[in-house]
Amino acid sequence: MLKWNNASVKIRTTILLKNIDFEIRKGDILGISGSNGSGKTVMAKAIAGLLPVSGDITGADVFAKKAFVPFHASLTLSNGQAVYRQQRWNKIDTELLPVVKNELAKCENPELAFKLVKKFGLNMLTDSFVINLSNGEQRKLELVKALAGEPDLLVLDNAYTGLDTTSRNLLTQMLENLNGSGLTLVLTGLTAADFPPSVKNFMVLKNGQSKGIFSKPESESNTEIPEFSGQTLPYWQNSSFQELVFLNGVSLEYGTRKILDNICWQVNTGERWSLTGPNGSGKTSLLNLIFGDNPKAYGCNIRLFGRQKGTGESIWDIKARIGFVSPEMHQYLPQKQSVIDVICTGFQDAESSFKKPTGYQVDVARQWLKLTGYSEIAGKLFGELSTSAQRVVLFLRTLVKNPPLLILDEPFQGLDASHVRMLKNLLNLIAEKSGCSMIFVTHIPEELPECVTKHLKLRNGMVV
Repeated sequence: MLKWNNASVKIRTTILLKNIDFEIRKGDILGISGSNGSGKTVMAKAIAGLLPVSGDITGADVFAKKAFVPFHASLTLSNGQAVYRQQRWNKIDTELLPVVKNELAKCENPELAFKLVKKFGLNMLTDSFVINLSNGEQRKLELVKALAGEPDLLVLDNAYTGLDTTSRNLLTQMLENLNGSGLTLVLTGLTAADFPPSVKNFMVLKNGQSKGIFSKPESESNTEIPEFSGQTLPYWQNSSFQELVFLNGVSLEYGTRKILDNICWQVNTGERWSLTGPNGSGKTSLLNLIFGDNPKAYGCNIRLFGRQKGTGESIWDIKARIGFVSPEMHQYLPQKQSVIDVICTGFQDAESSFKKPTGYQVDVARQWLKLTGYSEIAGKLFGELSTSAQRVVLFLRTLVKNPPLLILDEPFQGLDASHVRMLKNLLNLIAEKSGCSMIFVTHIPEELPECVTKHLKLRNGMVV
């Protein structure tokens, strides 16, 4: 049995966990819950041996092999070069990109890895580049790689986040089988939906301390939810465009794999759309044709902001009129820049910028932080914030240039109920005070703001 008594975790001079009593036996399955910023990920990393723990620790050698699967899948290349977000569509760089089957071959037990790939339904993707996998597919690949190392303790940080219903059910089945085989499991999450049914014991954290062990997860938040009633938007100006997006018979293929099939869709000023469908249905591919990252858009019948795609506009003309946010962008933002500087990169339409923000841009960024109650983090480094605070910063970065179109690809992923409600209220305020159009992607219907009244659903690349 691994046991901590009055343990703490400190990074540099900051105490992240304190007065923690914890124990786990071989074959146990434990959930760790709590609101955003409570210390769940820190606790998970400490259990997995990735962070130093001080205190009275016994049984540290009980689990010889530990594996940690993080919330954010890493897209760093095996040769040490970091990818950039648009690299998946630039085929001149493909010799640098890892392929799924090669990643599996590097596992400690490649034979087991390929068996697990079959079970997870990834066998059709073994020749794909890792960077081309959907969010759900990447999550499954990370889990397969961890299991192929045959650990005796597996720690999963927010394993269910970003997965559709089918993928969640498959993951639940796999975890139940793993626990039945005697593997020790630790999972973090916010609600009961983030854990398999076999989890009966939950350590609940609050402000870096344990509230005890309970029979159900708890994510109580201290955050007061702003209603924004009577508030005005910082420096928002409406555009003169009537038609923002027009797609006529748009299809997209990679080799023999059809990603999109005959998509027809129009988004006008003031319309707020949901875009839904299972993992791998083509949602992200469709969004990136609109956002301008995928050069295959030039071969499609697409009209953006009243102008036919490929008639002389630059990618920056398109990006200047779109506010885009997705969980994937999180990993490309500069960790060592201040919050203000990161928010101001939204004016540059790039994930990072070497340009010093102007006084006007800094003022706008501060206005958005004040509106959402986050003024105190303005001078902090982005990388030192909690995941939830980073998500809010990423969201505000999308709004600073008051674009006529917001593309919100799972913007609430990993946020607790209070943060979701706050950002939904903010989107409703934007809808009330402006003609801004929105395309909102989510697997969770409850996340949709009330201002979203139109819906497009995809399955297997087709509109259903």
